[in-house]
Amino acid sequence: MPEDIDVGSFRLAIRDNVETPLSLTVDNILKDYERVEIAAVCLCAGSGRSYFQPRVLGPQWGNGAMGNARWAGVRLRDVLDGAGTKAGSVQVRFAGLDQAIFPEAPQFIASLDLDHARDGEVMIAFGMNDEEIPYLNGFPLRLIVPGWSSVYWIKMLSDIEVLTKPDDTYWTARGYHVPTEPFASVGAGVREGFQLEKVTAIFPRSIVTNLQDGAQVASGKPIELRGIALGGDAGVKSVDYSLDGGKSWRPARLGADYGKYSFRGWSANVTFDTKGPAGVMLRCTNLDGVAQPMQRTWNPAGYMWSSVETRTLDVV
Repeated sequence: MPEDIDVGSFRLAIRDNVETPLSLTVDNILKDYERVEIAAVCLCAGSGRSYFQPRVLGPQWGNGAMGNARWAGVRLRDVLDGAGTKAGSVQVRFAGLDQAIFPEAPQFIASLDLDHARDGEVMIAFGMNDEEIPYLNGFPLRLIVPGWSSVYWIKMLSDIEVLTKPDDTYWTARGYHVPTEPFASVGAGVREGFQLEKVTAIFPRSIVTNLQDGAQVASGKPIELRGIALGGDAGVKSVDYSLDGGKSWRPARLGADYGKYSFRGWSANVTFDTKGPAGVMLRCTNLDGVAQPMQRTWNPAGYMWSSVETRTLDVV
């Protein structure tokens, strides 16, 4: 990552198969295009990798590597229209100011099909939670692809290239691929015999945030469980919890709705009458009817964890 970025000399290039190549300043982005906002979760494809059994290589994330923010910026579609995409355009490729650590390693870049890039939701953001985007979050401009893995959320966005053929560079053609099976899961330990596709939309997730595994709670006294849920590329329809290992489910209360790509809070009042270990299972269902699966996610790369999780409490 560059150690210093001079906003005065910074430029965002829009080039290749366009009528008018552009070199935009941050001031151009701020003043020349309509401002829009969206709340959206940024989630790493490897979030939840530590839950994979058997273990797979890579950073052993739990329910981390994710965050929710209100992003301010301009529609990518409007910027592309300003350059004028020529006939024959099929994809749009994005690169930032960060570079690979080793000379022989490929630069991290990402591509979207042209229709997706122009859907009116993909954004070039300059703001995050009513402030300019912090340096470590992608200052001065960041690509926002709501509902999709952060693989596509290029930081320090500096180059937009309109392509006339599918992108064949490493991170699009080979990197960040998962099995085509439902929820990208092929069964524990299976490493071959399946087809792959690019990581795209994230799956529903739900998490208890106010109690950790092993937390002590008093028997016979009501407690409040709280947490967050996300619907992936669709809004949260419901969050349900089970206290009997998934035999029966009860609805949790949903908090404020900040949009279909945002976290949504949930809460539930429960009472444990029997002392000893007690499990709380959570399941989010999104507005498309996709619910977290009961079976454990597994693929060789450790991507796209989405399974129903159990928080084990100690009732005393």
